This record gives sequence, C-alpha cells and structure tokens, in this order.
Amino acid sequence: MHISDCFAPRTGGIETQVGNLVVAQRQAGLSVRVITATTGGSLPGLQRVTAPIPFGLPVHPRTRHALVQALSNNRPGVVHIHMGATSPFAWGAVRAVRELNIPTVITVHSMWGALSRFGYHSARSWLQGPPIIWSAVSDQAAVFVAQALGVPVSIMPNGISVDSWATQASSSPHLRVIGVMRMAPRKRVTAWLSIIGQVQRRHPEVSATLVGSGPLLTYAQKYSHRHGINVEFRGRLDHSQLTKEFADSDVFLQASIQESFGIAALEARAAGLVVLARAETGTASFIDSGISGFLEESDAGLVNRLGVLAQQPDMVAAIKRHNQTPPSFDWSRLVDISHRLYLQAQRSVN
Repeated sequence: MHISDCFAPRTGGIETQVGNLVVAQRQAGLSVRVITATTGGSLPGLQRVTAPIPFGLPVHPRTRHALVQALSNNRPGVVHIHMGATSPFAWGAVRAVRELNIPTVITVHSMWGALSRFGYHSARSWLQGPPIIWSAVSDQAAVFVAQALGVPVSIMPNGISVDSWATQASSSPHLRVIGVMRMAPRKRVTAWLSIIGQVQRRHPEVSATLVGSGPLLTYAQKYSHRHGINVEFRGRLDHSQLTKEFADSDVFLQASIQESFGIAALEARAAGLVVLARAETGTASFIDSGISGFLEESDAGLVNRLGVLAQQPDMVAAIKRHNQTPPSFDWSRLVDISHRLYLQAQRSVN
C-alpha cells in the first residue's frame, strides 16, 4: 500500500514518481494499492481519503482515524509512505501504521530544511525503530533525515524509463545549453539566466534554451530581455518534444540547490547530454564529475565550467559519447530496491 499526500491528477515530482513505481510494481506481479488525500476521479486500486478543503489541498482533518480504518479493513503486507518537507497526510499515516504495527517503508522525496528537520526531530520518538524503515531519494537528502531522526537511512532513488530518452544527437560548431524546470523561485530561474548571461558575454556564440512554465515565466522573459541574455523560451513540452530538444543540445544546466534528486537532469543524462549542476544537490547521485558531467561548488564555478566547455568541443564530445551508456535508474531496478526495503521492514516487525 502506497500512501502519498499527492497523486494523480496532480503532476508534480512525488506524485509522478509514485504513479510510475505503482505501474512498474504491478507489471512485476505485485498487488499494489494507493491511498491519497488528493481529490479526483476513481482509478483502479486507488482510495481517496479527502475532505472539503479550500483550493483542493491534499489535507484531511482526521487523517490518522481515516487511515486506521482503511488499513484495518484491507490490511496490507507492507505500507510505503511518501513524504516531502511538509506532508500532513503522510504524518497521519505514520501514526496509523504505528498503531496497527504494520511493516512500513518511508521515502523522503525532498531536502529537509532547518524548519522541517526541527519539526521531525521534535517527534523523533514516534519515528524511530520498528515497524518503520527510512529511506530517501539520494545520499544528499538522506543526510538531513539521519541528522533529524538519528536513524539509518537507505537510498530509494527516483527512476525514469531510461530507454525512452535515448536520442540521436545532432552536432553544432557552438555550445548549446538547455535547462528544464518549473518556473518557480526554488528552481533559481534568475540564477540560471544570470549564469547564461555571464557566459554569453565572454562567448556570444553559446546558445541557450529554457523549457518549462510556471509563475515566473513572464518575469524570466523580461529579465533576459532587460539584461541582453539570448535565451529561447520553449514553455512546457511533452516527452517527444523534449527529447528532440535534448537531441539538439550539448549541456544540461541545473542551477537549483534544493534538488533532492534532479529528475530532469537524469533524463538529460539518459539522453546523452553533459550535465552541469551544483555539487550539494541530489544530482550528485548519478553524475560522476569529469566523467558524465561536472559538479560545481558555486554559481561562479558553473559559469567558469561552461566557459571551458565552450572552448573545448572535444571534451564535450567525449562526455556525450560516454553518456550514450544509459544510467542504471530504470524502473526494474527501482522495483528490486523497493522490494528489498519491504522485506527489511517485515523482518523488523517479525
């Protein structure tokens, strides 16, 4: 039983990952169900525990009671709770599985900031020991969970359909940079544009494409125009359109520093691009600096690295050839990892 605050029809990171994992586990022959606080239509194996909350927020005023009832009526062999920085429905699920003593795996999908760490640390007596096994989507995210709770934390990474991102890369005499993000403050849209602008002042031949939509899109367009930054804004693209953009690019630039994993960067890596990101993010889970991309300690480091790549096309070509070997984050591997964690949770109770 997967339990998640958010699920379809929402299309954010956690809900997409949970939905894809459910599909992959069912294809592997597992009996899988989902409970969520997200409103929406009916789906096979899905139970919505919802309340008339303004704006359709995934919150229920009596989560523990509702989930105790749901889990008692159809008790699963193991529960997999998916948690972000603030997940009231998931927190109610923790109380429910504690009460029922059901083997449980919790996966943290976000970087816990200082406030989140303080909150979870204050409740650590509820969160330590059987029947709960803790995991996080990357080593970087796991560090914060371990610090807050004082528990061992396994890695349950995110996944993608690796083969679907393979591309036939095109060539260009000039460096082509792409970014994919939701245009929101936490993604550091302005920082991304500033990095491109600094590089283009030294290397005006460098082209840049930014894919995505969101509340800061109009601001980003005005900012780039005001500062003379040459960026093509492509808006939100579907899978086939984004694959084509990757095929016409050389470097994927990620400027955000709160990435617990970095799905877009992994998709770009699977498409064969050089990935350039900040070192403190979860992207370090799948990028070997100097081999499949580069991890830098600062925005200035990202600027300098892009400048080097603009002058060294042979280096770019070599890394792109290396990245034709797909990363090992396909769904079949994620099913295996989750199954091992489920067995560990069951053993902790028995």
